[in-house]
Amino acid sequence: MALSGTWSFTVTRDDIIREAMLNIGAIGEAEIPTAQETTDCARKLNMMVKQWMGTMDFAPGLKMWTRQRGDLFLALTKGQYALGPTGDNWAAAVTGATAPGQTYNQTQLSANAPAGATTLNVISTAAMNVNDYVGIVVNSDIQWTTIATITSPTQFTIPAPGLAASTPANNYVWNYTTKAQRPIAIVTCVLRNIQVNDTPMNTLTLQDYEILPTKTMPTFIADPSAYYYESQITDPTGLSVINGNGQLYLDVGGAQDVTKHLHIVYLRPVMDFNNPTDNPEYPQQWYRPLCWGLAREISGMFDAIWTQDMDANYRESMAMAHEADAETTSIYFQPNSGDPFSP
Repeated sequence: MALSGTWSFTVTRDDIIREAMLNIGAIGEAEIPTAQETTDCARKLNMMVKQWMGTMDFAPGLKMWTRQRGDLFLALTKGQYALGPTGDNWAAAVTGATAPGQTYNQTQLSANAPAGATTLNVISTAAMNVNDYVGIVVNSDIQWTTIATITSPTQFTIPAPGLAASTPANNYVWNYTTKAQRPIAIVTCVLRNIQVNDTPMNTLTLQDYEILPTKTMPTFIADPSAYYYESQITDPTGLSVINGNGQLYLDVGGAQDVTKHLHIVYLRPVMDFNNPTDNPEYPQQWYRPLCWGLAREISGMFDAIWTQDMDANYRESMAMAHEADAETTSIYFQPNSGDPFSP
């Protein structure tokens, strides 16, 4: 028996377009789509995959290949945060990370720093990078700036005007390189302390959040215990849809301990098809439904008749893809759990 020994089969944007056109007879075996046909089909393909992302197509697998982990740093005076590429300190990755999946680097000041200082001494700059976002604990809050230069294995600089106040040695310093994308949906959220102990956060509905009486009071400073999330495409400052940020609302007006942060598992948008050789950000079991889905989308454009056999192929491929990576759920039963009708 001769086996390939590989598992790397993939398709490109233009492969999907050509396959979809072949499926409905829009082109023959030796024909090549025109540039305009490719442009029109690519637009429809992008619209389709954007609607299929997250949980919006009711796939039981919940699109786990777009499941990501991010860390949101909290502030003493904030109860609402923008999650996205232009939002608040929502860390996705740090260049030079020492552990898989690490989204930020943590160190401490090794010497006192006066107000206005731009040169800071830390235990290590090993996972720091020029232009990284960097936060230093100053007066019970985090002062965020960027790394200007790294001058030694234990020293870096920040831009003027420097530190807002004098800061003692041993205060924590964090840095990260990349902000995370806007979550389509939040799967889990925990409050993580400096010892990496996690406290689960409760999920609020809109009504639950809005009826909280003290949630936005500047004096209501505590550890957050619950959140409400809206996957908005613009934030209150009116940023564009392209760079939009989701909005996370906490049940407090500010965080009492900024050494704690939110560790969030979320679903992010799938990547766009921009170029002819772009591969789909979908697993292999989704290649066939992508082709048949696009075939159905473009059939009217080419005046093709959508037959029962074509529809059967589309539905079969979708059903099989939906069953891949199905989520498992734990179910707990508790007798006499407060039901007045329990025996």
